Amino acid sequence: MAFTGATSGLAAGAQTNDTVLDYAQEVNYGVPPSGNYQLMRITGETLTSSQTTARPDEINSVKEVTQSVVTQVQASGSISGALSSQTFDDMLSAVMGNDTGNILKKYLPADKVFILASKDSGNSGQDSLWCGDSKNGGVNGFFSEYNAGNTIAITDGNSGKVYSSVITQISTTGATALFSPGSLGLDKSVTLSGKSTVSVAGIVNGNIDKTYTFRKKLLSGWLMYSGSLVTQVQIQLQQGQFGTVSVDVTSKSETRSPSDVSSGSLAAPTGKVHNTVKNFLGVTIFGKAPAGCVTNCSITLARDGSGNDYGNGHADACGARSGSFTASGSIEFYFRTWDEYDAMLAGTQGPIVIKSVDDDGNGYAFTFLNAALRNGKVNTSQKNQTVKATFDIEGNPLPGDTTFAISRITPTA
Repeated sequence: MAFTGATSGLAAGAQTNDTVLDYAQEVNYGVPPSGNYQLMRITGETLTSSQTTARPDEINSVKEVTQSVVTQVQASGSISGALSSQTFDDMLSAVMGNDTGNILKKYLPADKVFILASKDSGNSGQDSLWCGDSKNGGVNGFFSEYNAGNTIAITDGNSGKVYSSVITQISTTGATALFSPGSLGLDKSVTLSGKSTVSVAGIVNGNIDKTYTFRKKLLSGWLMYSGSLVTQVQIQLQQGQFGTVSVDVTSKSETRSPSDVSSGSLAAPTGKVHNTVKNFLGVTIFGKAPAGCVTNCSITLARDGSGNDYGNGHADACGARSGSFTASGSIEFYFRTWDEYDAMLAGTQGPIVIKSVDDDGNGYAFTFLNAALRNGKVNTSQKNQTVKATFDIEGNPLPGDTTFAISRITPTA
């Protein structure tokens, strides 16, 4: 039996809650593109505009305020969704100011070996990965396409075991990649041969400015948010919940368009949602996992000092400031050792890596490349509760001027 408008409680023609949101990257600031727009998977959005008005304090005999004028129109809001692979890649690349790279994967030459060393005395005590052989030496240029800040995965072609860490330096010959001491998790040197691989894919923060046009399909028209700058992306992985993402944007303006300016909409990504049970691959702090189970961790990527600029002749923005990239976060886990607290007191800095995948094995390694733990708290919230340790994560740049990296994880990596 079909419902009528009166029976269902919806007036004829009323907008239901299945709002469609899509976006496209702009070529010119504030000019909506005419090509394909990418549909988004969201759980909610708050994109809207607000008007600022002013009135002169004129004296009059009626004792009433004078006519107001609009002095500024601001458009902004947040877009929320569940963490799923590739769904928010464009938003992450926007806040990080760079383009997401393709998977870079190299196979070990048939006549060579990989040698992984822990706290290599020949390389200032750092962990190392070397490609070569005893007869001919290193393979010059093997790592030439890799950069400091890349999170790489070294896969043993025989056992399938994966070693992963963040590159801190490439040797001048390109035959050796170096990592923070202990970050490869080795007890002794390991030699890999056969069909072993080393791969990296993802993004590090850069200096590319990007703006987008977001569109909301409502009734027979669209609300357009052109000149949209992504000012912050937050990712949270909390025990008992699925992973969540929140994207903050500030826009040039909000306008209504009765016609479709696009040439079509691309289907939304279909990656599975990340949960925090079997999908959470853990956290390493300075190369070591906390002894207690992690119960909550968050990542905040933001553009410090970003915002809109305004000028005479129009109420909407005439430009945007992209600001400076900053990475921060927090972590909470059951308190079992003093290791992390002592590292905080010592001012230790190094990589902090948070890994999450979906049921198919696709996901991300989120890496603070040179982070410090701050504001440590060891508390019991109430009676009969296990003691937890919480820390703020402060991201700092490596000597090579990169603060944060996101590497893709695939089922084979």
